[in-house]
Amino acid sequence: MLSFAPELERGFEQFEHRRRMSRAALGCWSLIIFQLMFVLYDTVYAPVTMPVTENLAVMTRLYVCIALAILVLVLKSEVCRSVGREALLVVTLWGVIGLAAWLAVRENHLRCFLELYALGVVPLVGIVLMQLRFVTALVLSSGGMAIVMSVALSVSMPYAHMDFAISFVFMAFCLFSLIASFRIEFSARHAYLMTSIDQLRLQDVETRNAELQEMACLDPLTQLYNRRHLIEVIKQHHGDAQQAKNGVSVSHPVPPLPCLALMMMDVDHFKAFNDHYGHVAGDNCLYQIAQALQKTLDRERSAGIAGSLDWDDAALASVVRFGGEEFTVLVAVRDLEHARSLAEALRYAIKSLKLPHRESELGVVTLSVGLCVIPLSRLLEGEGMEDEMTRDMALETLLTQWVDQADKGLYRAKRHGRNRTCVQRDNGNGKARPQGSDDQRDGLHDERQAAQQDELPDHRPPMGGAGLS
Repeated sequence: MLSFAPELERGFEQFEHRRRMSRAALGCWSLIIFQLMFVLYDTVYAPVTMPVTENLAVMTRLYVCIALAILVLVLKSEVCRSVGREALLVVTLWGVIGLAAWLAVRENHLRCFLELYALGVVPLVGIVLMQLRFVTALVLSSGGMAIVMSVALSVSMPYAHMDFAISFVFMAFCLFSLIASFRIEFSARHAYLMTSIDQLRLQDVETRNAELQEMACLDPLTQLYNRRHLIEVIKQHHGDAQQAKNGVSVSHPVPPLPCLALMMMDVDHFKAFNDHYGHVAGDNCLYQIAQALQKTLDRERSAGIAGSLDWDDAALASVVRFGGEEFTVLVAVRDLEHARSLAEALRYAIKSLKLPHRESELGVVTLSVGLCVIPLSRLLEGEGMEDEMTRDMALETLLTQWVDQADKGLYRAKRHGRNRTCVQRDNGNGKARPQGSDDQRDGLHDERQAAQQDELPDHRPPMGGAGLS
C-alpha cells in the first residue's frame, strides 16, 4: 500500500523532494527549541554555585543545537538524496534520544530521569513534522525504544515502576506517531497518483486535440494541408511582419523576406482526365501531383530559394490542396522575379512527371498557375486593433482578397492556352490588375508558347520563356 513500481517511485520522490526537505528543516528547528527548553530546565535545577560552562547537560545540549543548525544548512543545500536524507535524520534523532539516555546514566540525578518522560516528543517530531517514510519511522521507533528500555531496565530508578512508566509513555508516543505516519504517507501517495492521472488525462486530451486539429487541416487523399491551414500560415507571416517592424529579435536573427507570393494552381483538363481514365486514376494523379509539388517546394526551401531563410517550421512552406484539382502555395519571397521562378519550378515539376493525358494538347498532365505577389507590410494595415478576433477577421479578409486576385491570374492562364503562369499584380487597395495589357501580353505569350511548347529545358524553363505570362 505504501510502495510503487520503481519508475513511479522515482517520480513520487521527485514530486515530494522539496516539500520533505522543507519539513525536515522545520523538524530540526523544533528539536533545537526542544533542546533549548531542556537547557533552561537544567540551568534552573543546577546548583547555584555551578558555572554554566561546568554544567555537562547544558553544554552538551548547546552543542547538539549547533549540530542541528548545521544539519538544517545541509538540508537546504539539497545535496542529500531520498535514502541519504532519511538515514541522516534517523541517525540524528537517535542521537538526540541517546544523549538524554547517556545524561541520565552519567549524572544519575532525578532531573535527568524525569527528562526521559519527554523523549517521546523526539519520534513525534521526526514522524509527524519531518514526515519520514513509514518504514523509516518504524526503524526510528524501534531503535528509540531499544535505547530508552535499555536505560530504564539497566539503571536503578528513584521510584518504583518508574522504568515501566518511562517505557510505556515512549511506546505510546511511537505508536500514535506511526499511525499518523501511515496516514500521512498513504494520503501523499494517493494525492500523487491523482495528480499523475490528471496530468496523463490532460496530456491525452492535448494529444487528441492536436491529432484532431491535424486531421482537420490535412487532406486525406493527398496528405497535404487543406485550405484551413492557409489562415494559420498568414497569421505566422503577420507575426514575422510585426517583428520586422519592431526590430529583429534574438530569437529571430534573420529578418523575414519582404513579400508574400500566393499561387493558385489548377490541373489542366482534369475533368477530361477523370472521364477518360476513371476516378481511381484521377485520385492517383492528384496524389502524385501533390507529392511532386511538395517535394519541389522543399527542395527550393532547402536551397534558400523558397521561404524566409530562418524558417524552421516546414508547415509554413507547404503546398495546400485548395479543393478538387486546385492547389495553393502561400510563401515568403524576395520579389516578383523570385516568385515567378518558384512558380515556374512548380509548374515544370508537374510536366516533368510525364503523366499520360490523352485529352491534353501535350499528351501529359500539366498545371496552370495564377500568381499574386503582396508586400509583407500589407499585413500590418489596420494595426492597433488589440482585439485578437478582429485582427484574425481582418487577416482572413485580406487572404480572401489575395486568393481572388490569384484566381484571376489562374483564369487568364486557362483562357490563353494553359500550362503557363500568369501574374496578377496587387495595386495596394485590395484590387488587382493584370501585368501589362491582356491583348498585347497574352498574344505575345501565345506566340512564345507555340514556339517553345515542345522544347522545354531539362531542369527549369528560363525566366520570361515559354509558359510565363
